[in-house]
Amino acid sequence: MTALALDSSVQVALITTGGTLGVALVGVLVELVRRQGNALSEVAENVQVARDHVANTHATNLRDDIDSLMYRLDRVMDAQEVHSRELAALRQDMQIERRERLAVSERLDDHMAANAA
Repeated sequence: MTALALDSSVQVALITTGGTLGVALVGVLVELVRRQGNALSEVAENVQVARDHVANTHATNLRDDIDSLMYRLDRVMDAQEVHSRELAALRQDMQIERRERLAVSERLDDHMAANAA
């Protein structure tokens, strides 16, 4: 087999083309890395903004604070249910008391009408 011999001008052209493509490829890679760096910086800024919005200014954890608040809210709701039942019982007692008072009033009216004649 014989080796393919290239003219020196073809060799120079191939090396120049290869070098140009290599430089262009490096330029494209540098641009991609720069864009990725910018995107990561933007993400880091957004994460910091989000952290600032949810971070407590005191020593307790936000999740623990929310859990504690929910527990207390559940206790308030339980107490509200108890109060609602107690109010319903009071209303019923008042209705019974009113019926009994009206019955006594009617008997008194009947008694007074019977004794007045």
